[in-house]
Amino acid sequence: MDTERTQERGRRNERGYSLSELLTVIALMGLFILFGGPAMADAFKAYKVKAGADIVATDVRGMRYAAVGNRTSLTMTTSTQSSGTNPNTYVFTNAAGNTITRRLESGVNLENGSAATISFTTTGSTGSTATQVLIVSMDINSTRGDRYTISVSPTGTVTTAYATYTP
Repeated sequence: MDTERTQERGRRNERGYSLSELLTVIALMGLFILFGGPAMADAFKAYKVKAGADIVATDVRGMRYAAVGNRTSLTMTTSTQSSGTNPNTYVFTNAAGNTITRRLESGVNLENGSAATISFTTTGSTGSTATQVLIVSMDINSTRGDRYTISVSPTGTVTTAYATYTP
């Protein structure tokens, strides 16, 4: 019986963590937050600009399909970051015939690489002789920015390309 009480008391003393173990864990967590926090912030910004570019490219493709499917010409009009009214927005007509206005998230910039409008004919082509370009960009940090170039060929093919730049 005394042996059981002694073993039980020994087990009670072994439960829990010591102060030095807790301080070590807290210090390690602090280091992870110190070095991982800025990386997570940069990753979030990179995600925002990629998501914005994906949405613009999807809307351009959808507008082309709607022009062919509905046998009507459709146009997307863009307002760039430097325009006075509604910067970083674009307006287009969807397949249901509704006019849609989209604004890119804060910090994500819409730039025209060519014309301020992209039009599709009933055949899905642009009716232009040159490739039309939209650029979606954002400064990720002081040394890196992400840029997505959305190109529409005269035949209506929509492609995207990714590049980094120095702000």
